[in-house]
Amino acid sequence: MAPPCVLLLLCATQLRVSNLRAKGLPQDVLGITDGYVKVFYRSELLGQTEVRKNEANPWWREDFVYVYANPNNPVRLEVHDKDLIWDDLVGTCHAVVQPGTHQDQCELEQGGVLFYEYTLG
Repeated sequence: MAPPCVLLLLCATQLRVSNLRAKGLPQDVLGITDGYVKVFYRSELLGQTEVRKNEANPWWREDFVYVYANPNNPVRLEVHDKDLIWDDLVGTCHAVVQPGTHQDQCELEQGGVLFYEYTLG
């Protein structure tokens, strides 16, 4: 039998979302997408990437971490196009996190594909 956790921090299961990239993001009236991604765990915003200007196939270097994550909870990634007044939602990806490292992709509603990786462990 495994010993009980002495410190809660030692028992924490960490979620890391990384390796975000998109392919074939659509153009809008202003030109090629200025894309960025917002990352959510359950309903909590973990953060957002930098904006990649005029890039239909962007790659974002940021990692997003949630320390006390649990399996079977949702992660949501929203791809946005940065504009002067209102940003456009290009599409949303949903996943239910499971232990281990997973690479996934999803089709975005307005066009293009988002690729991402997450590790729960």
